[in-house]
Amino acid sequence: MIRIGILALENCMQSSVTGAFDILSVASREWQRLLKQPAPLFDPVIIAHGNRPVTCFNGIELQPHMGKEECGKLAIIMIPVIFGDLGPILSDKQLIAWLRDRHQRGVCICAVCAGVFLAAETGLLSHRTATTHWNLAADFQTRYPDVILKPEKMLVDEGDFITAGGVTAYMDLSLYIAGRFGSPELALSVSKTLLIDPLRKSQTPYSTFSINTTHGDETILQIQHWMNENSAAPMAVSRLADKAGLGQRTFARRFKKATGDTPLEYLQYLRIGKARTLLETTGDSIDSITHAAGYEDVSSFRRLFKKITGLSPTAYRKKFSLY
Repeated sequence: MIRIGILALENCMQSSVTGAFDILSVASREWQRLLKQPAPLFDPVIIAHGNRPVTCFNGIELQPHMGKEECGKLAIIMIPVIFGDLGPILSDKQLIAWLRDRHQRGVCICAVCAGVFLAAETGLLSHRTATTHWNLAADFQTRYPDVILKPEKMLVDEGDFITAGGVTAYMDLSLYIAGRFGSPELALSVSKTLLIDPLRKSQTPYSTFSINTTHGDETILQIQHWMNENSAAPMAVSRLADKAGLGQRTFARRFKKATGDTPLEYLQYLRIGKARTLLETTGDSIDSITHAAGYEDVSSFRRLFKKITGLSPTAYRKKFSLY
């Protein structure tokens, strides 16, 4: 059997611990049923420091099966979603040293969402590829600039490290483990049994455009407010520069420095954001939404929408429509 230690940490999301345990337990039963094997495939155990209960972010106390010091030989360690202040976890030198030691013994380290910060804190992700929640990407890249971050990916497998992006990506990770260490047929069977969508490949459809308004450049901030309110209007960079009272090159440079995007990129994100809202909340036609967002050519809009969100407008509406 493949023993999997699922870490229970202070301020973790309970479901990312117990949910992973449940999915892997079902995978073991399905393995026995599909292949008529007498022994289950996985032996998942919930572990914590010193076998002491931990308090999840929602206040529920979670009792582990055993302490991480007594869990024996592990093949996989799963680091759960952590909510709130990461400081105490990232400063836990004993935990970090334990993860390094286990990795050196051949254990595959898996981490979900903010749990990837703890994996990166070990230094073992340096110059390697990983993912985390799209909304944590900027903070992660600031803390760990030597990690090759792919925030658009739902899951990244580096062999001895597997990282997963979203809060509920523990489901994707658990299915992936079932497929990688069991078989693709096992992963599909678990997906059907638990009514979990098969492995999602991208976070892009879920991400939203984050507007930086704390950069301190008041001139650029005023232009941002004007762009936000008039995103569907014709908007040449030269016109924006004139409104800012700056030369075009100076404006473009300051805008990029303040927001992280060129004026054209920023405008596209605003317009696609408006289109996303209309697709989610109305039954308006794609043609109507194209024009309402500020575009004239429907074909060009469709291409740009898919480039930014990863889905066509029709597929996006099917996935996220409130009606």
